[in-house]
Amino acid sequence: MVSGNHTQIGGILSAGRGAGKDGFHAMPVSFTRWMAPLLLGLAIATPAWSQTTGGFAREGMYVGLAGMFDFTFDGVTFDGSTFYEAVDTQELFILPELDKQNLRRVVVGFRARPAALEFSYDRTRHQGTFLGATGGAVVNSINVDVRVFALTAHRIQPHAVVGLNFPWLTVEDGSFLDPAEGDARFRGQGLNVEGGVTAFLHPRIGASVGYSYRIFWFNRVRGVGDEPYRLDPRFRETSGSVVVMGFFTF
Repeated sequence: MVSGNHTQIGGILSAGRGAGKDGFHAMPVSFTRWMAPLLLGLAIATPAWSQTTGGFAREGMYVGLAGMFDFTFDGVTFDGSTFYEAVDTQELFILPELDKQNLRRVVVGFRARPAALEFSYDRTRHQGTFLGATGGAVVNSINVDVRVFALTAHRIQPHAVVGLNFPWLTVEDGSFLDPAEGDARFRGQGLNVEGGVTAFLHPRIGASVGYSYRIFWFNRVRGVGDEPYRLDPRFRETSGSVVVMGFFTF
């Protein structure tokens, strides 16, 4: 029997009950109203910017590897003592507290002197703790970011990053529907922001260090019953980490 802080009505609503298509929330209108046009505009403008000359760094496509130190959630929602119950099916979902782990990220981007459009994927495997018991959890995210540089004629260039993340979290054996148990799979979207500095050893080769702050909103979940549920209110988590990246421009 699962014990702990119990939330039922208003925590998880079953598909079709006060929900959108398939029981999911649509992304908030205000969220997409300014972020989507920004990313689309930069994607269109970047090839035109690439015709300019005069910056120290080479322009064009680049690939890189990045790492974040001690990545975890702030634990406001995934606190290690709360579980949610589906209104209609009584399926239970636990919210474990995640330990700190170093995050690895693969990056592909395209730079034109003032800015770069960047796509990346990251993954971490954590040990989760719920009421003293431990288990596995995996956090994945696809990210779409705009990286803007200053002092582009110099080897050392301050940078700022803003973008979107699309995370999914798997809590192993995190859902229960008597007598079965299975993985809980949370999905959502969020924001990335970062400030830091990039140094170029060569116009093609660079490294950056910065501080990344991320917000995650999980708004849907599936469990052992494979039923899609809407999370209302959404589960909000944040994370702040030092991030280091090395990259090569073709």
